[in-house]
Amino acid sequence: MNNLMTIQQVCKATSLSRTTLWRLQQRGDFPKGMRLSSSRVAYAIPEIEKWIASRPRS
Repeated sequence: MNNLMTIQQVCKATSLSRTTLWRLQQRGDFPKGMRLSSSRVAYAIPEIEKWIASRPRS
């Protein structure tokens, strides 16, 4: 899993909660995770980095 992040790592990197990530995914505003098993989802690091870079800075 060198180029994958867990949901916990994504939450920490984005400062978003799991619920907010889920809502953004449902709207198509956040990269979809890849199901690794019935209870495990991972996210591609390049996709998460691209999403973070695309966010407006305050």
